[in-house]
Amino acid sequence: MKQNHVAVSSFQFKRTKTEGLIQLLNEGSYVMAEYSEHTGAVKWHRVVLATQKELIEKWLGEHYPVQAAVASHT
Repeated sequence: MKQNHVAVSSFQFKRTKTEGLIQLLNEGSYVMAEYSEHTGAVKWHRVVLATQKELIEKWLGEHYPVQAAVASHT
């Protein structure tokens, strides 16, 4: 379990100005991936180990669950 924490703790998670978009940054502040709270999809921009990728995607889903779209009635 501690190893899982190390894999996720070496990254930063930051909300963007675009609503529902979370950026995954590495220690050098490079954008590694973007996560959509609207769809739950992760768009990877850089290569990471498959084991880290799985842990990060699971962590994102747990901490930033998919938000239901709000229908606007106009």
